[in-house]
Amino acid sequence: MPIVLTTQAYCKMLLHAAKYPHCAVNGLLVAEKVKEHKKEPSAPVLCVDCVPLFHGTLALAPMLEVALTLIDTWCKENRYFIVGYYQANERTKDFRPNQVAEKVAARISENFGEAAIVMVDNSRLTMSCFEPIVLIYDHHENKWKSRDVNQDCFEDWFEAQKITSALLEGRSYEHLIDFDNHLDDLRNDWTNPVINKSVLDLC
Repeated sequence: MPIVLTTQAYCKMLLHAAKYPHCAVNGLLVAEKVKEHKKEPSAPVLCVDCVPLFHGTLALAPMLEVALTLIDTWCKENRYFIVGYYQANERTKDFRPNQVAEKVAARISENFGEAAIVMVDNSRLTMSCFEPIVLIYDHHENKWKSRDVNQDCFEDWFEAQKITSALLEGRSYEHLIDFDNHLDDLRNDWTNPVINKSVLDLC
């Protein structure tokens, strides 16, 4: 069951990386719960949204626990479940999952066996984003292995490219809220309704 990214999930990952170009950033990918009898066994898992977590220091366990608890509650309220983890590393051209990525993904795998890691390739982040700039890692034989990322990894690649480009050019990343921002000021909404509305308006 490979994961497939919606425009909203892809946009928010890239906006998070664009907001903090000199920092590592990370977050979680969520999918909608589907009733068992409606689910096809080999159907891809559609990541409908992502939750930006942190920028800078990614390995602070207590903050991660707080975030996971709140996000888990939000998922239950919205019939979502966590299916993956994304990260952009601090160094450009470094797009391999590190220990933090593998640890969080292993935690997600406890509840969802097909969990994936999505790595953002900072070195290819441009305003136009003509090609997908993520690498997707699946867990096979106790190792995280990357798979080819093509247009099939997106619900609608042309829409994702067009909207991501428009939001980057409009500097929408300045409005993106991650969990760090929320912990600095609890009025900051990490579900990012402003960004979500911008994506919807451009669809």
